Amino acid sequence: MKHIFKFRNRNINLKICVLFTITLFTLSCDLDEEVISFRTDSNFYANQDELNRGVIATYSGLYEVLEAEWSVTEQRSDNTFTDPDASPESNFQNFTLDRYQVETNNTLNQEYYAASYKAIALANRVIANLDVAEDESLRNQYEGEAKFIRALLHFNLTRLYGSIIISDQIVIGEEGLLLARQAQTEVYDFIIQDLLDAVAFLPDSYDESEFGRATSIAARTILGKVYLTSPERDLEAAITQLEYVRDQSDRDLVNNYDLLFDENNEINEEVIFSVRYETGLIGLGSIFPNLFAPVRSTGSILGVFGDGDGRNIPSEDMSNAYEVGDVRKASSMADGFTIENDDGPEDDEFRLDKYVLKYNPTSASAVEDGPVDFPVTRYADVLLMLSEAYVDARGISEALTEFNKVRVRADLEPLTEADTPSSFAFRLALEQERRVEFAFENHRLFDLLRTGRTLAVLNAHFNTEFAYNDPDNPDRGAGPIANFQLLLPIPQREIDNNPNLAQNIGY
Repeated sequence: MKHIFKFRNRNINLKICVLFTITLFTLSCDLDEEVISFRTDSNFYANQDELNRGVIATYSGLYEVLEAEWSVTEQRSDNTFTDPDASPESNFQNFTLDRYQVETNNTLNQEYYAASYKAIALANRVIANLDVAEDESLRNQYEGEAKFIRALLHFNLTRLYGSIIISDQIVIGEEGLLLARQAQTEVYDFIIQDLLDAVAFLPDSYDESEFGRATSIAARTILGKVYLTSPERDLEAAITQLEYVRDQSDRDLVNNYDLLFDENNEINEEVIFSVRYETGLIGLGSIFPNLFAPVRSTGSILGVFGDGDGRNIPSEDMSNAYEVGDVRKASSMADGFTIENDDGPEDDEFRLDKYVLKYNPTSASAVEDGPVDFPVTRYADVLLMLSEAYVDARGISEALTEFNKVRVRADLEPLTEADTPSSFAFRLALEQERRVEFAFENHRLFDLLRTGRTLAVLNAHFNTEFAYNDPDNPDRGAGPIANFQLLLPIPQREIDNNPNLAQNIGY
């Protein structure tokens, strides 16, 4: 397990922090199992410094979450798919997730679910031991950070699984067998309260040495999205939070989109919250450059050391979604790569293998040790969420103002009301803009679920994308999908361990 921060000028030994994360805070993947550790809460959380290490361990839990998140989000959208050249048997877990044929014992689904609740459990341990902090402002900060992460993970879980267990306290032994799923309205109430607490307890910013910690600005941004997504869809509440970020924070768009993913420019005015990585073979590097690079591409992809795993491959439709002149494509993906031949350029081979390059550094010296951070949310998200709320609450004109700030940054002409003559036309333009702005950042599926467009978009995707319509490989077809398939199944292992859990309908 890796540490979330790139600590600079801090008196914290990273290796010690990782050791604490592994040995002192590791929970079972199941909520009903007791912690196995040489130390317990009663003898570890002895002072403020150890509480801070607990907070750090909670951030560290996001690594494991992210390593599985792309497979249950981006891959289940029309942005990417699993390797179309691989047989269904060789990559069965990704193959079935990609095609919405996921079974209840899918290991990737289990890994994501378990990693999320593990990180939530770490947050709960911090919250349960806040009294050891002598400094009130730090105690409030640590509570805000833990509640921010807890809310973010509950938010993602309820969007993917529907009604879920609300985990708000330490669970030991057979207590886990008493837990049951709760209605989404209750889950959203819980998420909102956690984020409101985070807004109240967290500072708007930190100095550079603390970059990576959650801020009240991050809490407001996620809260705005929660309000847009919740069953009540409270537009004015969303607007209040998002306008605060726009008008009262120091966040802004980075002028050059490519600089957002430059490992030398990750501390910038656009990033609101990200999961941080650091190279150097210290257990803090990103796996995504190797994970997403094409198979048999060794030495041919800038920023990738060694071969690629060929996962999360951009679809043809994703490649075609970028308008001519949109600078975001060159920063986000490539349509192929050249294998250089030792005999000279005339024998070089060009392969039409699409791949994600958004997380590739300028150079690499080790496998699965990338330095590029993974953005969870950034200022462009704030502007486009405001435009989403404005189109219903205030009209197309105000919505276009925020929308075009993002579009112009991509070197594209701003849209006018003539281009979007109805609110429906604007929503389609916004859907497209969010797709190319946040490609491969795990937003696309959540966006489609929020707007109710998932079935229409994905069934069209399955009907037109060649990977699902190869006449020579009819076993690789997909769709149409039904409404129940939009929710993932609760992993079977969780149901086997907890008889109070009910499975989602259809599984």
